[in-house]
Amino acid sequence: MSKRNRSLNYKVIHTTRQNTPNSLETTMKMPSKIIRRALLPSLALTAIASAVQANTVTYVLYETIDVIGDPVMNVNYSEQMVSKALFEPLVWDFDARAPEGERSGLRPALATEWEPVEGENAWRFKLREGVTFHNGEPFTAAAVKYSIERVHEEGFPSGDKFLDVPIDHVEIVNDHEVIIHTTEPAPILPSQLSRNGAFIMEPGHYQAIGEIDDMRFQPMGTGPFSLNEYRADDRVILDRHDDYWGWHDNSNVEQLVFRNIPEESTALAELIDGNVDIIRLRPDLVDSAENADGVTTIVGPSLVRGMLGLNMDMYEELRDPRVRQALNYAINREEMIDALAFGNQDLQMVNVVNPPNVNPDLEPYPFDLEKAMELLAEAGYPQGFTIDTIDVMTPESFNYAEIAAAYWSAIGVNVGEVRQLDWSVVRERWAQRTLSVHAFAWSAAENTPETDMWAVHDGRQTNSTHWATYSDRYQEWEEMYEELSSTIDEHRRQELNYAMQEILHEDPPWLYTYLMPIPMGLNERIGGYYPHPSMLLEDWASIYVKE
Repeated sequence: MSKRNRSLNYKVIHTTRQNTPNSLETTMKMPSKIIRRALLPSLALTAIASAVQANTVTYVLYETIDVIGDPVMNVNYSEQMVSKALFEPLVWDFDARAPEGERSGLRPALATEWEPVEGENAWRFKLREGVTFHNGEPFTAAAVKYSIERVHEEGFPSGDKFLDVPIDHVEIVNDHEVIIHTTEPAPILPSQLSRNGAFIMEPGHYQAIGEIDDMRFQPMGTGPFSLNEYRADDRVILDRHDDYWGWHDNSNVEQLVFRNIPEESTALAELIDGNVDIIRLRPDLVDSAENADGVTTIVGPSLVRGMLGLNMDMYEELRDPRVRQALNYAINREEMIDALAFGNQDLQMVNVVNPPNVNPDLEPYPFDLEKAMELLAEAGYPQGFTIDTIDVMTPESFNYAEIAAAYWSAIGVNVGEVRQLDWSVVRERWAQRTLSVHAFAWSAAENTPETDMWAVHDGRQTNSTHWATYSDRYQEWEEMYEELSSTIDEHRRQELNYAMQEILHEDPPWLYTYLMPIPMGLNERIGGYYPHPSMLLEDWASIYVKE
């Protein structure tokens, strides 16, 4: 059978989810629009089971996975992790294996070369040859055009994943060269093309499916693994894509399994028992992992920002910038970092922008309860006020949200409840912008100032602060943002970046805490694993099982 005609055999299992807006009926089905490969005899499956198990790597995810077939619709870290194994963009950001001072620049993925087109708002990309999708179809310029243009079609429900990128159209030069035209200068377009909103999808497969919602469990990419099975709220099982172009020499992984285990201590117990191979660790669990037989630990550098979004629409008190300043002054970041980030005080956040793009003239808010209470009194709240809930969206955020609530109580700002939300609820409230004060570990895979600050832009659907509605400074800030996004001159870009950060510091829409280190626990049989500072872009093609 030719590669072009190979089919995929995978299954989707939905289990009933309680207390969520879109519960799914319990069912097992094969996707009707996927050609089925003939099933292997059960005896043959039994015979190879032990060999496959030996070269299976299991990675624990804490958030539920609701979308794996359409990377544009991914919302949480778990979904983006799985997408990275299934799909690829034209360009990857920096290599996590590089020494810390050298983690910069971009790497070729499905594009091997790129350059701006002189005199035009456009970039030229030369595409990698000899790449195939999981169904055997060749990767060509047509796939790039389909994947990038679809997000900007009128009515496409993409949320905000790629809408800040000023795409006009994709011109096909030949099968292995495209020119991406933009509506304005786009100085960081190659970086923006590294995000999951620009992952390349196989056009024929998705056009045959038709409805976007039906794509959720039917992925077809060029990544190192392809879908074998999806079990809702349990696991995603991926098989090795033997024809993948980018395997590292040592990689011998035949199956990659993503297990959903919501509780971190349970995940650690599974790691110690040898049932899983890679987990993210809460800082308070690192010592237990280090003392366990057969387990190694890594603490990776981080570009993940721990922040609390301050919903000004829900709480009138938060509309006054003095109140938001007070909440920032009330936090003892040094104590918080000692408790949650191994005492590395260099991780204190100034604002939403990550190093090396932080304004050097700004400092993190110091811990000053007297100043905080003075600001509250000036704003008309000398006795404080009540915040009903802090909505927590990631397990890593829960601890710092609880600590923030405790600090706020010292200035009379009382939090009724810190609650972890299911991702189905997060999706709904994000779309409606109805999250309460919300704690979120916000990644910055591209590491550019405009991408970092997109977190507070009103165009970002997941921004529930309503800063644009209630801040007197937002219009000024947005005008600078638009100029920054289309400015090529580096000196002017820096001026705009620093000025915008000053506004974010004086009129903070978020509570800024610290850059969250990434402690990982690994089964000692695993090699070639390097946690990416963004927590999103793991290099699944480099992992191997030690002989």
